[in-house]
Amino acid sequence: MAELTAELARSRAAREAEQQQRLQADDRLSVLLEVLPAAVILVDGRGRIDRFNPAAEALFEGLGWGRRWQEVREDNLLSQWGESDWLLRNRRRLSVSSRALNDGGEILLLVDVTAQRELEERAARQDRLADMGEMAAQLAHQIRTPLATALLYGGQLGRDDLDPAQRRQFAATLVEGLKHTERLVSDMLAFSRGGHFQPNSVSLREVVVEAVDSLGPRLADEEITLKLHLDNASECQVLGNRDALRGVLCNLLDNALYHAGERGHLQVSLEVSEGDRVRLRVEDDGPGIPPDIRERIFDPFFTTRERGTGLGLAVAQAVVLAHGGDIGLCDSALGGACFRIELPRLDAAETGETA
Repeated sequence: MAELTAELARSRAAREAEQQQRLQADDRLSVLLEVLPAAVILVDGRGRIDRFNPAAEALFEGLGWGRRWQEVREDNLLSQWGESDWLLRNRRRLSVSSRALNDGGEILLLVDVTAQRELEERAARQDRLADMGEMAAQLAHQIRTPLATALLYGGQLGRDDLDPAQRRQFAATLVEGLKHTERLVSDMLAFSRGGHFQPNSVSLREVVVEAVDSLGPRLADEEITLKLHLDNASECQVLGNRDALRGVLCNLLDNALYHAGERGHLQVSLEVSEGDRVRLRVEDDGPGIPPDIRERIFDPFFTTRERGTGLGLAVAQAVVLAHGGDIGLCDSALGGACFRIELPRLDAAETGETA
């Protein structure tokens, strides 16, 4: 009997000690939750809020024990990017992580990153302003020369001693300078708008045919041989802006024509590539692009053409990137330059009417 009594006493003492340890652990957890700067919410297996800390209470209106977490979340959430980036109705930005628990519930850690995101956006805005300032300075520099030429010849037109032939020559030079300035401004606008468009289903095959047709007279005048490879091109549908993509292709063809010269050879190929992508290649048999300038060809205002604006390839890159694709140089079978564009292919199930 004495041994049984002692055993019961030891068992009771062990249970009390275990309970005391649990209470102490619960106490420490409560203190930890109180002082944590991040919000913590514990959701039980029924989807109801079991515990939360003051930081969570400050972020979520209506947060309370026993409430359904899904309801509280929907009442407070304004928008969401992925699973971990939330914007609340009170304009707080949260970085969210969660971990499943053994009882079917979950614990959520929500970090308020509003100040951090504001700093990032401010820094990005400063970078954009700096880029705009640099671009404006470059544009002013580029415009100054043709504008000065136009002013010079415009002033000469008022002279009484000019014969008709000189007057026509000066007028033509003046108009050419103004046209060059207009091209600079137009390309600059196209560059600034490169990432803004209304997306629609676009047939790249139709874009290629339209671009080539628009250059028909020039191809004939310069006796250019152009080969089209459009195998399986009917499947080359993308989501984007038809006019912007046609402008990219026209620009690449214009460069190819310039470098190929009279009686040159061009090749345009369009195909579905691996990874459910669409690949477009524009090749010429010109001298190619020297290795020492390849890294600069997409820089705004960089050009090797005497009357070039230096914005054509920069605009092309901006448009392609805005379509979720990429553009670059590759080896050409013709021996000259080859520009390769890859774009995400629009799934047949998503394809509606072409834009």
